[in-house]
Amino acid sequence: MALGGARSRGLEGRVALVTGAGGGIGRGIALCLAEEGMALALADIDLEGARAAAREAEAMGARAHPLRLDVTQGSDCREAVREVLERLGGLHVLVNNAGVIGGPRLKLGLPLGDLTEEDWDAAYAVNVKGVFLLCQAALPTLEAQRWGRIVNISSRAGRAGREAIPHYSASKAAVIIFTQALAREVAPYGVTANAICPGLIWSPMWERLARLYQAKLPGMAGKSPREVFEHFVAQTPLKEAQTPEDVGRAVAFFASEDARTVTGQALLVDSGAVMH
Repeated sequence: MALGGARSRGLEGRVALVTGAGGGIGRGIALCLAEEGMALALADIDLEGARAAAREAEAMGARAHPLRLDVTQGSDCREAVREVLERLGGLHVLVNNAGVIGGPRLKLGLPLGDLTEEDWDAAYAVNVKGVFLLCQAALPTLEAQRWGRIVNISSRAGRAGREAIPHYSASKAAVIIFTQALAREVAPYGVTANAICPGLIWSPMWERLARLYQAKLPGMAGKSPREVFEHFVAQTPLKEAQTPEDVGRAVAFFASEDARTVTGQALLVDSGAVMH
């Protein structure tokens, strides 16, 4: 490939579907893809959150269409793909970002006996089954056009199990292995599949988790949720928290022509907390 002059990452005018777009990481991904000149379908089970992200992307000049999506329902996933094709005229990049830490009455391990079946099932329904269902719905389009990018959001917990959240760790490890299996299947169609493993990003989910850690982990009692979070950040080699945009720019790389021969990989964006 010749070098020199202005260059493009090859994403202008392409269409991306991002799930969990109403949350912090999803919004960061959406805005980074908007920077690349992409049209965006921004999906979330919270439609108002998706609409807010769409307004931000539109303010940057992007075409953005919000939609409500429950990724645990196959019919919802199929309808979402149909709607994206109808409203935006195509689908080229699928970003499976929707995820949960557990059920509405989340408990932690330590000991394992405290973990509930409800939390296990909730994590797997969204984090694993949801990825499978939406990939299944999108693949006919991506394969038929002989070009596509699938980016699944895992976690550093999927690379190094965390004892307080074994259900979440297991679900995110499953995302990585599913991504590798999928990458092998879709490669003949010019489609790549990769995963990103974010580290520590301050969010409502992390604040919820920090409050539970206060009651479970030695030395955490009396700390604020943010102080609990910063305790974990301080243990990483770079001692830096991640931002949603850190994840978003990694997604943009995997989606772009810069990564045209990269597939089946899981990229850690975690300040060096886990090294493989």
